[in-house]
Amino acid sequence: MISRVARRATLCASRRLFSSSAAPSGQLYVCGTGDSHKLGLGDTNDREAPVPLELGAPVVHAACGKYHSAAVTADGEVYMWGLESSGQLGLGSSRTKARTPQRVEALSGVGVVEVSCGMYHTLARTEGGDVYSCGFGGSFLNGVGGLGHDSRAQLDAPQRIEGLGEAAGAKVVSVSAGGFHSVALDDQRRVWTWGRGEWGRLGHGDSSDAYVPTHLESVTDDGLQPTAAVAAEQHSAVVGGAGELLTWGRNEHFQLGYEVVGLLNSGQSFDAQDAPLRVDFADGAAVASVGVGETSTIALMADGDVWLWGMRRYYEPTRLSVGRELLDGLTIANVQCGGSHATLLTSCGRCFTYGKGTALGLSKAERKSWELTEVSSFVGRKVLSVACGEYNTAFIVEA
Repeated sequence: MISRVARRATLCASRRLFSSSAAPSGQLYVCGTGDSHKLGLGDTNDREAPVPLELGAPVVHAACGKYHSAAVTADGEVYMWGLESSGQLGLGSSRTKARTPQRVEALSGVGVVEVSCGMYHTLARTEGGDVYSCGFGGSFLNGVGGLGHDSRAQLDAPQRIEGLGEAAGAKVVSVSAGGFHSVALDDQRRVWTWGRGEWGRLGHGDSSDAYVPTHLESVTDDGLQPTAAVAAEQHSAVVGGAGELLTWGRNEHFQLGYEVVGLLNSGQSFDAQDAPLRVDFADGAAVASVGVGETSTIALMADGDVWLWGMRRYYEPTRLSVGRELLDGLTIANVQCGGSHATLLTSCGRCFTYGKGTALGLSKAERKSWELTEVSSFVGRKVLSVACGEYNTAFIVEA
């Protein structure tokens, strides 16, 4: 029998999965490290406090990768900026970087509603459930990239991935780009993974690469009914309909939430799990949503608690407690994490950050390492959504 808490998680997750309401739009702000021009401000300087990034139209969605970033405007246009070394910006050119946001002409008019930036590749999902990809396709030394086109060829302009969406008899409802792999979830609650299989990051029980999207049958066979599926640089996670959380991939920074002992089938390093495995929480708490960063994982529980692990700091799921009194009377609506920071967004649009570094969106005077702090730049305003990169953050704020 599913507990009351699990039922709440299932209901909330189902609403997120099948909601068709348009995302609210606002002004885009960025902060963090500026290397590779991933802040889009025309230089490589770091920004401690969030600064506005003008795109000429309100923004409905933002994404941060390791070296590049992206945004979708209310009129359906996609903009990207940052490193272009492998075609990940989709601009169809041989440039090495874009210092400021550039419109992706190949995606104009196709109805993009979501973009996800990986290390050297990008995924874009349309309202109709098609998925486009561009960037690094793979190499002899590095294996397959996360493009899903049955080839190692680099793509300088986005192309639609065959075998997802209508071709698979379903509509893709979310995409997530990892380091060299990708994850997608469709409205039949099936999870698809493809790309580089090193460290077991595809979840198929081995370290084999997959050129094209491959159904992760184990989560379907277990009756998990996934409501969310996300990828980080070397690990991935799935949330089940009853609040279960399963993770897999590399565990070098303890980002999986459990101890891994032994070798993968391929004989690779001891610190990896090649198939989805459940993360256990005290009292059997149910997970409502999850965020993953390069070295970490964060979970929002159905009861409103927040748990964090990884970053070589938390060896197991740990309830966020330092500064937790700031959240008294508030409801957490979304959590995200990057390389060494995490963000908590409340239902009323207040934003709090936790961790260390310039990605927190706080001045040096305000910054307290590993202590929850509200982003003062947005006090009195409503933050609509947040995206975390490795060492940078993007905020969409109500205009």
